Amino acid sequence: MSNILAFQPYENEERPQKQRKPQPNDKALLLDNPEGFEIYNRELMRKVFPRIINEAYDVVYAEYKRKPEIRDIVAFYFLLQSYIDGNYFRADGTLNDRFGACFLNYETIQAHLRIDRNRINLLAAILETNGIIRTTGHYEGTKRFKWYFPSFCPRITDDGYIVNEFGEIIKPDFSVYLPKRRR
Repeated sequence: MSNILAFQPYENEERPQKQRKPQPNDKALLLDNPEGFEIYNRELMRKVFPRIINEAYDVVYAEYKRKPEIRDIVAFYFLLQSYIDGNYFRADGTLNDRFGACFLNYETIQAHLRIDRNRINLLAAILETNGIIRTTGHYEGTKRFKWYFPSFCPRITDDGYIVNEFGEIIKPDFSVYLPKRRR
């Protein structure tokens, strides 16, 4: 999953002007605003997140009396998207290796979502096994950081599964949904 867009700019020719279709409510203002506002992929909300939540409750946690709040993956995903580093170059002109990454620390995520540190790891693992985010570990000196690379526009099947760049449907590993002591 690459975090660089594959669009080619128009060189030495004028960009064709397309008529924008009408936008509901104040969506056009949001899209035209130079403050960097984004819109979300509605298919994630309509197909993918409901599938993940239903599979968690009906398959993974079916025998549990107390089921974890898997619905928090939605808030967690949108928090990650809200704090992505969109600077392709650093201030010194070098390429930014964290371009496209959200690198919030655990304390900040806990403060925003009011969830336990262990739940952050669980939610990230669920999103990652479903192909919605990619995580990497990063060290600065002896301090370890986790970088999250959320997908903005994944390809989605009609039944709510993500399709990777090779055209393969990503089926989640349900073992990551369980606490480490139950795997």
